Amino acid sequence: MSKPRYLTKSRFKSALECPSKLYYYGKPDYANLMNDNEFMQALCEGGYQVGELAKYYFPGGHDIKPLGYEESLAETNALLDQENVIIYEAAIQFEHTFIRVDVLKKEGKRIELIEVKAKSFKSRDEFTTSKGDFIDRKWYPYLADVAFQTWVMERAFPGHEILPFLMLTDKNKKSTVDGLNQLFRIRKDGRGRMEIFLAKPVTPATIGEPILVQVNVSEYVQQIIQGSAFPEKKKSIEELKSFEDRIAEYGEYYAKNQRYPITTGTKCKGCEYKNTARPELKSGFRDCMLASLGDRFDPNAPTIFDIWNFRKSKTLMDQGIFSLQELKDLPDYDSYLNDRQLLQVDLTLADEKSEVFAPELRNEMNSWTFPLHFIDFETSMVSLPFTKGRKPYEQVAFQFSAHTLHKDGRMEHHEWIDPNKGIFPNYEFVAELKAVLEKDDGTIFKYSPHENTVLNQIKTQMLDDDESKYGDLIEWIETITEWDEWGVRSYGYRNMVDLLQMVRKYYYHPDMGGSNSIKKVLPAVMTGDAVKKKYSKPLDFGTHLKGRVLWELNPETGKPENPYHLLPSQYGDLDLTQDELILEDAEIQEGGAAMMAYAKMQFTDMTDGEREALRDALLQYCELDTLAMVMIYEHWNSSLKLATK
Repeated sequence: MSKPRYLTKSRFKSALECPSKLYYYGKPDYANLMNDNEFMQALCEGGYQVGELAKYYFPGGHDIKPLGYEESLAETNALLDQENVIIYEAAIQFEHTFIRVDVLKKEGKRIELIEVKAKSFKSRDEFTTSKGDFIDRKWYPYLADVAFQTWVMERAFPGHEILPFLMLTDKNKKSTVDGLNQLFRIRKDGRGRMEIFLAKPVTPATIGEPILVQVNVSEYVQQIIQGSAFPEKKKSIEELKSFEDRIAEYGEYYAKNQRYPITTGTKCKGCEYKNTARPELKSGFRDCMLASLGDRFDPNAPTIFDIWNFRKSKTLMDQGIFSLQELKDLPDYDSYLNDRQLLQVDLTLADEKSEVFAPELRNEMNSWTFPLHFIDFETSMVSLPFTKGRKPYEQVAFQFSAHTLHKDGRMEHHEWIDPNKGIFPNYEFVAELKAVLEKDDGTIFKYSPHENTVLNQIKTQMLDDDESKYGDLIEWIETITEWDEWGVRSYGYRNMVDLLQMVRKYYYHPDMGGSNSIKKVLPAVMTGDAVKKKYSKPLDFGTHLKGRVLWELNPETGKPENPYHLLPSQYGDLDLTQDELILEDAEIQEGGAAMMAYAKMQFTDMTDGEREALRDALLQYCELDTLAMVMIYEHWNSSLKLATK
């Protein structure tokens, strides 16, 4: 007998993003970019720790452990026969729907439904748009999740009052204890599944004052159920349907394992059912596009999704335009594009591999002062604070790499890392960085605004803690950053130069496609003769990369291999080549593989050997990040000198 196919919370969430995803959901023969990192996502977001902490706010509850549908339902129903009861992970089923309620609190005919999220919360005003009439799109997935559960509960328990709540991490609260971050550890059970275990007994003294907040979301849930969450003119075709009809449709299609009628659009750009790395698996994205576009879809052809920073995809797709060639065939195609986008489209379709430099780049480079310093930070934003007095989702800076290029070509590398469990490393981080950079007035480079943001956040932490104690570090931070003060933009005399902005303004290579990520720019500049000459030999400088050859020709593509692919990529269940991780909380979307590694080292059981291997991997990758910036500079410098001869 086949297992029942229920519409669950996660499946409903996926259907809200795109109903077509339901057909691919959970199918092992379809690639899913999210599958490999489901555990890491929850780890980075703090979902495991926050979910476990929430239980201690409702003592005396019964925990329905991960069981099959029938067993969990039977255990839950038996407990609900009691007049008053608290249940963790209560199993509730109605027709084609099945939910697990994080915390269910029953008092007679009154039932509180509490959904726990490791998402930061400041004020109820966040839930709605500026005028307060409609739900903010950023909060809709969380509120719709609760609305779905409420709808199921109201039908499963007619005659009961169902009160929906979100329990969130309160960014206004400070931890009143040390070590809250380390209370809930993670390990694999005998069946290889992840489970929480306690580092020490949980008592009021160990968890301190509440740092999670329970928010009544009844009014927002009713907006969603009644169909008034968004203005009519801003609703999608699916959102024009009633909430109940959508649940019924999604549940029926999923139960029957049938494809939902396919509609393509800009939502497809971020589809996780693309197949980019595992050719043995099917691509849901490809299937949908073939169904929608037929012979017009060429999986190998560039599309409007590839255009850098493009905001008119919907307009074009509404006209049936998807490929770059279809866009180029429009008589007024250039009206859809800015100069940078136009350059990309024209060079891509012409199969032109020559790079383009804007004349202003040379002027910028002439203003830089040797020695040149290239820096990169690795950071995390943890949901539960490390130490007393810290708030949820405060910035934690645990690693930096710094390459220094002298005028005579001499290179130095400095690094620092502190991945130790339960340590708040920020102030030592700044002190060590200062020691590296304060020796001269050379130009400092970052790649993205991240480094500037991190230093400003640490400055705020220092000001809040003890300005007099950290005064010299605060003053130094202000020499290399820019910040807002009383509505006025201020700049340090050594304000960091953002190489990412230099790329966006002044440089383009067709191999970059629609991305300005350093992991796309680096392979592009590897085509230059200067970089090839220097890096096709073993490095005579560096720390972990010394002795490595970073320029290797890929015989299949005829192009230089991406240096990031020359480093070991897989460390257990963690792929360090992954650039970005899709996280629920906007506060921590900067993340990526390093943040995942840090979370793993903080919260999971690891052997000393595993911990050391992961630490070494972090050092290698961060060192390559700053060396990549050096290589970009060297290529630019060499190319522009040749161009001016």
